[in-house]
Amino acid sequence: MRILSGFHAIEEELKAALSKGLLYRGRLLVSGTGPRIKAILELASRLGMSVSRVQSAELDRLDSSNRGIILETDEAEASSDADLDSFLETSADLESAIVLVLDHIEDPQNLGAILRSADVFSCDLVIAPSRRSAPLSEVAVKASAGAAAHVPFAQVPNLAEALRRLEKAGFWRYAADMGGSPLPSADLPKRLALVVGNEGSGVSRLLKDECDGALSIPQSGHVDSLNVSAATAVFLYEYRRRFPARPSRTTGPKSP
Repeated sequence: MRILSGFHAIEEELKAALSKGLLYRGRLLVSGTGPRIKAILELASRLGMSVSRVQSAELDRLDSSNRGIILETDEAEASSDADLDSFLETSADLESAIVLVLDHIEDPQNLGAILRSADVFSCDLVIAPSRRSAPLSEVAVKASAGAAAHVPFAQVPNLAEALRRLEKAGFWRYAADMGGSPLPSADLPKRLALVVGNEGSGVSRLLKDECDGALSIPQSGHVDSLNVSAATAVFLYEYRRRFPARPSRTTGPKSP
């Protein structure tokens, strides 16, 4: 069973199901009232979902940080309908596109924050390995403020092979690395696959060797480096500053 308790996470999950015309299998447990809960209940009604009024103590047993409403589903983690094969087919004619490759990001909070930035800056695809990587758990979805419901997210068995396939499809591959070319002066390609690394060890040597180059964020402070999710946001912002998103993309969720 998977539960979501944040307003943003629940709203965006249901909005995504509506926009895709999906039959959403889940139920809402509600103990509170208010405009945000009313808006969620309206979405649930449009989806034909089950809604149960319960005591607040029941919600507290499921998630003590709940806001008076919980979305409960039978699946253990969120799923994505994105896959690399479909993306490569549909992106063949795009002049500009950015793919974010996550090299074994293991912290679900970081994964959620990265997905939030990926949505805000209209990332075309996020790729993660199917093993040794944080899943799309309720923690990650909540940390994404609902963005996980909108970002195309594909899991692959082999990241190196995925990079080779992206190269054949016309993408230039760059690793985020402190020894790379400074981002402000770097000549970014329009079709970019950006690899960001594990929280502790960064991008692996194997994937660095697959890449065409490396990019770094100039720093002048006292700490060694930015958190991987913060650094990812900077890279994505700079890409979108140079290559604005296509009009068909929508903006990400508002700040809480």
